[in-house]
Amino acid sequence: MTEHSIFSEQTRTAVAASSVVFEGDAYFIRNYSRCRELLLIEKNPDEAAESVRLGIMHARLLHLDGFMLPLVYIDWMLPELIKDLKKQEIPDTVIMESLKDIEIWIQSYRKYHQGQVGLDRFEWVFRSLAGMVRRFGSLQFEEVTYEFPFLLLKNRQSEKLKALAYPGLIADQDGYFAGTNARKTVSKVKTLLECREGTLCGYSADLERGTLIVKQETSYRMEDWEVMLVPGEKAVAVHIPEGADLSPDSIDASLHAAKSYYENRILVCESWMLDPHLEFILPQYSRLVNFMHRFYKIPVKADRPQILERVMGFDFTMEKLLEFPCTTSLQSSLKKYLLEGNEMFTTAGFMPWK
Repeated sequence: MTEHSIFSEQTRTAVAASSVVFEGDAYFIRNYSRCRELLLIEKNPDEAAESVRLGIMHARLLHLDGFMLPLVYIDWMLPELIKDLKKQEIPDTVIMESLKDIEIWIQSYRKYHQGQVGLDRFEWVFRSLAGMVRRFGSLQFEEVTYEFPFLLLKNRQSEKLKALAYPGLIADQDGYFAGTNARKTVSKVKTLLECREGTLCGYSADLERGTLIVKQETSYRMEDWEVMLVPGEKAVAVHIPEGADLSPDSIDASLHAAKSYYENRILVCESWMLDPHLEFILPQYSRLVNFMHRFYKIPVKADRPQILERVMGFDFTMEKLLEFPCTTSLQSSLKKYLLEGNEMFTTAGFMPWK
């Protein structure tokens, strides 16, 4: 077993025991070799995760603990992984901070599997192992293709920002995308976006509420407005690790530390932490509320609000709400708010990186 500090002592013990089992089977050696090739050579974390998923299926056929398999593979390739990340000129501190995300997901797995060691979110973890997701202080950063269906505009004089929805989207009466939270749709609006004689016409987002303004179209003369970002272009995504310090100073330090490693100057994010409704369940001075206010917000379609799984637990359902045993003040506030018939929303947003 590799000696390193990214795993807890309990994880190291479990990995050592499972390594003996898996390395004695020729199939898992071949499966590991393919996973290593995909992750380290081809830089394809999605395909590497699919290879591991097939390995887990085979482990189950043999009545082995399949969710130990990704941890064993990570342990086997860790020296090469670290060497490869250093070749990408990623600082040692960033490498180790990024790799520690693995143990966060191991602890999450333990929470829902009676204390057992394992890893089921390996698809996400492999993006860190490939150097695509990097942690600088409190936040993680990832170069992505911008996919939110909004044109981002900046006024050439005032630098005021706007977001125009792409055509063909269906919004409900409150400006959320139809189907969000499985909520009832009373009326619908279909978005349009046209350029008429040098003027863009369409539906704008309310950048404070994170909804579409559906009552009327808006127009922007292109001579007055600059297009900052279009779907299909590069952007940098911000991810918030569990347990991150969200104090203003820590967030500022994280943004400053990461800035020199990325060319794009637009940060995008999709999270329950951008929901403006947090103001109804948290104090105004809350770190979460402060973080939310950093972003200009746009709606995103989600079947259920992400806050339910991240605050109440991955196994939470609304049917359990009334009897849910709250252990934190945030859980208590959220439960009360929901029982009063209110909603929370997964929200997307963007922020200029100055």
